[in-house]
Amino acid sequence: MKRVLVHHYSSLPGHVIKACLLYLGIFPSGHPVRRKTLIRRWSAEGFVGADHHRSSLDVAIDSFEELVNRSIIQPVDVSSNTEVKTCQTHGMMLEFILHKSICDNFITFLYGQARLPDKIRCVSIQQNSGSKTRVDSDIDLSLVRSLTIFGKAHKSFLNFSRHKLLRVLDLEECDELEDEHLKKICKRLLLKYLSLGRGITVLPKEIAKLKFLETLDLRRTVIKFLPIQVLELPCLIHLFGAFKLQDADQQMRKLKSFLTEKSKLETLAGFVTDRCQTFPQLMKHMTNLAKVKIWCENTADASSSSNSDVHLSEAIQEFIQRGTDVNDVRSLSLDVGECSQEFLNFSLGDSCYLSSLKLKGNKICRLPPFVTSLAVLTDLCLSSSDRLSSDVLAALSNVRALRYLKLIARHLDRFVIERGDLQSLRRLHIVVASMTTMSKQQPEIQEGALPNLESFHLLCKDLDGPCGHGGIRIDSLGLGCLREIVLDDGVRETAKEQWKDAARRHPKRPKVVFVGAGDVVDRRRVGAAAAAAPAAGESNSAMAPAAVASVVAAGDVKRPAREESDISVALASLPAKMARLLGAASIHQSSGTQGELSCGGNGASQRHFS
Repeated sequence: MKRVLVHHYSSLPGHVIKACLLYLGIFPSGHPVRRKTLIRRWSAEGFVGADHHRSSLDVAIDSFEELVNRSIIQPVDVSSNTEVKTCQTHGMMLEFILHKSICDNFITFLYGQARLPDKIRCVSIQQNSGSKTRVDSDIDLSLVRSLTIFGKAHKSFLNFSRHKLLRVLDLEECDELEDEHLKKICKRLLLKYLSLGRGITVLPKEIAKLKFLETLDLRRTVIKFLPIQVLELPCLIHLFGAFKLQDADQQMRKLKSFLTEKSKLETLAGFVTDRCQTFPQLMKHMTNLAKVKIWCENTADASSSSNSDVHLSEAIQEFIQRGTDVNDVRSLSLDVGECSQEFLNFSLGDSCYLSSLKLKGNKICRLPPFVTSLAVLTDLCLSSSDRLSSDVLAALSNVRALRYLKLIARHLDRFVIERGDLQSLRRLHIVVASMTTMSKQQPEIQEGALPNLESFHLLCKDLDGPCGHGGIRIDSLGLGCLREIVLDDGVRETAKEQWKDAARRHPKRPKVVFVGAGDVVDRRRVGAAAAAAPAAGESNSAMAPAAVASVVAAGDVKRPAREESDISVALASLPAKMARLLGAASIHQSSGTQGELSCGGNGASQRHFS
C-alpha cells in the first residue's frame, strides 16, 4: 500500500505538478474545490510559470488535467463542455497528501501537529469542534505567504500586520471576518489573491495600495458598491461579485484612459446596471475582457432606463465584436430580470465570436437577433422564471455550432427538433417545473435528429414515457455516442420503466439516471445562501412559487463521480493499512527523522515555497 502511494506521487512528471497536488491539502476533507479558483491560486503562489511552448495558464490547466486523468483528484461537478468545475481528492489520497505536506513543511496546520516548523509559509486553519487551534503569541508568522481560514480562528491570526509577506489570503469561509480587518489587509502590499467572506459590507479606498493584486473575489460578501480604486489596480485580472460603481462621475475621463491603456482585467462577473450609465460606459474601454456577467435592475424612471439601455446595448455589442479569434474563449451572462429585452435587439456580422451565452429573465419572448449570427457559439443557456415561448425554441435551429444547450423554465411551449437541426449538439439539458400531459405540449425530437448527442437531461416530474404520442425517439438519438439520460426521480414508475426500456433498445445502451431535487444545485452566489429545491416526493400542484424559482434558477445536476481507477479502488479498500501508514506522521514530527513516506519528493515542493 505504501509503495502504491509513493509510486503514484513520485511518478508525477516534475516538481510543478507535485507542488500543485500537495496544495490540495489546504482544503478540508469533503470540501469541493472550484477548478478555476485552484488554478488562480496556483498562479498567485508562483507554482506555475510559462515555458517555451505554453503560457502559465496553460501549464496550470495541463497540471490539473494530469491529476484528473490519473484519478488522483476526482471531479464533483462537470460543466457543459465536460470541463471539471469542482473537484476533491478521495479520502485515502488526501491522507497521504496531508502527511507528505507536513513532512516536507509544505503546509502548516495550526492544530493537530506535535511540532511546528521553524519557518511557516503556508497555513490552513480548519477549525471545528474537535480541534484546538495553536494560539501561541510567540509563533513567528512573518514568513507566511498563504493563509486560508475555514470557520473560526483566534483573533491573533486575524491580526494581519503579522503576515508581512502574504501573497494569497482566502477568508471566504472565515466566520470572524469584519470590516475593521480590511485596513490591515490593504497594507499587505504583496497580495496577489484575495477572497473575502460574508462579514464584509464595505470595501475601503485603501484597496488601491494592493498594486500586485490579480484576483479579487467578493462573491460571499454583501458589498453593494465598488470603489473606483478597484478598477484602477494595475495587475487586476479577475473581479468577482455583484455591485454598482461608487462615485465615478467626476473621474470618468481618467478612468476610461486607464482602462484603455493599462488595465489587464479579463473577468468581470459582475456588475449591476440600473439608471446609472457608468459601468456600461466603462465596459467599452475594458479591451481585455473575456468574461462578463451583468444583472439588469429595473427602474421606474423611463427616460433614465432608456438612456442606460442604449449604453448597455453598445457596450455588449463592442464586447462581442472584439472577439475576432475563433480560438478565444469568451462568455457573456445576462440576467435581465423584469427589464425589457429591447436593448438586445441588434444584429452582428459573421466575423464576431462568442463561445458562451447565458440569458436569464422573467419572460424570454424571443431569441435576440445577434445570437443566430454568432458563428462559433458553442454553449447557450436560456432561463425563464415564466415560459419559454415556441418562437424562441424555433429560432434555436439556426444556431448551428451549438455543442451544449440548456433550457430552464417554469413552463415550456411545445418544440420540435427536426432531422438536420443542431447537428453539432453534444449535450441537451432541459429543466422545466411543469409540463402538461397533452400531446401537443410534449417536446418532440424526431427520428434521426441530434446524431452526435452524448448527454440528455430532462428534469420534469410529470414527464411521460419517451415515445408516447410521437415524443422523443430515444432509440435513434445519438446513435453512435449517447452515454447518459438523466431524469427527475419524481416521474411516475411506469414512465421510468418506459425510459429504461427505450434505453435498452438503444445501440449504445446509455445509462439512465434518476436524480432527486436535492441534486439540483443553485449556482447563484451573490452573498446569499442557496435556495432550497422542492423535495422529490412533492407533487407539481403543491409546489410553492419559491420552490419553483429555485429549480428554475438552478438547473444544473451534479454529475456522478468519475469512475475510479484500479489504484483508487485499492486505496479505498485498505483503510487499516493506511491508518498504520499514517501513524508514522506524528513520529516523524516529534523525532525530526525522515519517514519512509517522504521519499520520492526530493524536496521539490519545498523549493517552490522558499
